[in-house]
Amino acid sequence: MSARFNIKAAEPEAVACLQRELHMPHFIAATLVSRGIDTPEAANRFLTPSLDRDWRDPYIIPGLSEAADALEAAIRRGDHILVFGDFDLDGISATTVMTRGLREFGARVTPFIPRRFEEGYAITPAAIERLSQVKPDFLVTVDCGIACKAEVRLLQERGIEVAVTDHHEPSDLVPEGVPVADPKRDPACPSAILAGVGVALKMVQALGGRFGKPHLWRQYTDFATLGTIADLMPMRDENRALVADGLRRINQAPRPCIAALLDTSGASGKQVTATNLSFSIIPRLNAAGRMGDAQLALDLLLTDDFEQANQQAQRLEGVNDQRRAIEAELSEIAKAQAAETYKGQRALVVAGEGWHEGVKGIVASRLVNTYGVPCLLFTIDGDEARGSGRSVGQVNLFKAVESCSDLLLRFGGHEAAVGVTLPTEKLPEFERRLCEYMDALPEGAFHPLITIDACVNLDELTLRNVAQLDALAPFGQEHPVPVYLARDVTLLHSRAVGAERNHFSCSLSNGR
Repeated sequence: MSARFNIKAAEPEAVACLQRELHMPHFIAATLVSRGIDTPEAANRFLTPSLDRDWRDPYIIPGLSEAADALEAAIRRGDHILVFGDFDLDGISATTVMTRGLREFGARVTPFIPRRFEEGYAITPAAIERLSQVKPDFLVTVDCGIACKAEVRLLQERGIEVAVTDHHEPSDLVPEGVPVADPKRDPACPSAILAGVGVALKMVQALGGRFGKPHLWRQYTDFATLGTIADLMPMRDENRALVADGLRRINQAPRPCIAALLDTSGASGKQVTATNLSFSIIPRLNAAGRMGDAQLALDLLLTDDFEQANQQAQRLEGVNDQRRAIEAELSEIAKAQAAETYKGQRALVVAGEGWHEGVKGIVASRLVNTYGVPCLLFTIDGDEARGSGRSVGQVNLFKAVESCSDLLLRFGGHEAAVGVTLPTEKLPEFERRLCEYMDALPEGAFHPLITIDACVNLDELTLRNVAQLDALAPFGQEHPVPVYLARDVTLLHSRAVGAERNHFSCSLSNGR
């Protein structure tokens, strides 16, 4: 389906001012202005991210002071503290930061991440049964817990004290009677952009001030960078300063676990950026959780022994290879089913018995790219079907799924990606109603929209000018890699390249 271009507007006077005052090329000045950075002062601030200036007081996070009080008391009592995380990289990195920090303060700590398929997300009765075996006195959550009201009560009934740190939206299931630190509990809290690992880092900062190590948290910005990028947090303000600092730490002196990951991913010796982390280290660390048990990734991030880190990184590489093989196999099966069932409808639903839970979203994305319509891929497990969906263009898939909520057992997500669980027998009706919803949308909603930051003349693209783009990094959510449009350009020497001839190479010319 053909894409549409949206060329962002940039006030010419503001662009000229940035060019003049900051000695930058037109296309870079236009990029900043089109993104709302339209004065020399704002541009200077943006181009020089600084934790000293941009990192906010941890105590502005609602509930953090009370949670820190509870954790401080537990450490001073000598309690056995269990850090309860999540199996995605934000959760794994948050568990790493909290565990390392608490141990530095003298605490006895056991990190714990639920097993994806056997125990499910966040605190569950199955997870409680397993964690009870290590007999914790105190449990602190990271990157989860905000919707675990009943489960926290179960922990309390077992005599386990609880504190929650999270960054997800609160609902009517917020735990009661325990401290809950979550910036999203206050809509006006500027730290609401933080990932779960960012909140964990704030907690370590707050506790460090109480245990004579106020700067300890700065040692963990590399871990927090991984989780922040992986969880697609907005790359502005605190997050921009955090990621810039973490990338600097990784590039200057990567710790053994990260160095081992860079080596096994083939990224060793290259400049590490927020963009290439998403294609090197991050998928490998996420692979463990996708395959069902994040423990290997957690163990790797908790080790400082280079030989051990190398061995664990090699094992993780094997898990990632296994994930890729399962993903490729499921892609072929799903594509075959889609080819049979797709008759031009505006939503595609495919389902199969026993399809692997950990790669559904990736495969759904591939089907979206093939068919140009939103796609949901379901794993059927007896009477229950669990699906992951991905959208296209400007279609709000969350609202579409919400319109069928009376059929569903549970659902969640956002406009571009959703998770859905429903009775297997309801799948045909769900598909029919989803397609009806999509049929009512205008055709333009399904067209991919490419946002252009600025129009550029090829004469501007000197090596020196293009090198200045690095000053705009790190890139990420809400601050993507810039996209430029050049008009009246001729395509020369175009050819397919690569081992499978699936990449494109060409030269572009404006005649000069």
